Amino acid sequence: MQHFTPTDDQIRSQFVTSLMNYFKIEEDVFLRSHIDELIRPISVGRYSDFLHRLSTRTLAFKTGIEKIALIAQELLEEQLSPLAKEAKERTQKLYNLMYDLRRSITEERNSEHSALERFENVRFTSIKRADSSELLLDSIDIDVIRNVTKRWIYDYVSLDKGLFESRVEREYTTLLLERERAQNTQRIAQRTKGALSAKRL
Repeated sequence: MQHFTPTDDQIRSQFVTSLMNYFKIEEDVFLRSHIDELIRPISVGRYSDFLHRLSTRTLAFKTGIEKIALIAQELLEEQLSPLAKEAKERTQKLYNLMYDLRRSITEERNSEHSALERFENVRFTSIKRADSSELLLDSIDIDVIRNVTKRWIYDYVSLDKGLFESRVEREYTTLLLERERAQNTQRIAQRTKGALSAKRL
């Protein structure tokens, strides 16, 4: 007799059912889909830890779905690599900055230039913190903006937050990986050079 091994998708589906039963959430295709989306990034091996945290926390005044979201966020942050965590933090920072910038520009009255034109004319390399000379964006931020384009940011920062975050986070991850590789290559070259110099001595 062949042994049946459930797939990760089947385990996750059952886990969603268990969470809905635990919090007495009525079966609803949209609620099920939302809970599935919340726990999707969590590895299957951490489901028992997920339940343990849920059962040992009070989390007063939170609904079942809010509790699931909080624990899912905790576990996701713990399982992220430092690079992935940096990409996520940078994405959130850029989203907040661009959202506020777009909103302030669209609220201005200007008959000469459209809001999009004014947004595209902003020099992102010159944006500084309030009451400080410190620049808000570094070279990696500027490269991400250049790659996705100002027009795309203007269109999607208020239209589709999920799409904005997924694309921008992917761009950050790629550039941060390239930076890490370059740093590793440089370290290896320096060690090799040092070893060769030591041999000559």
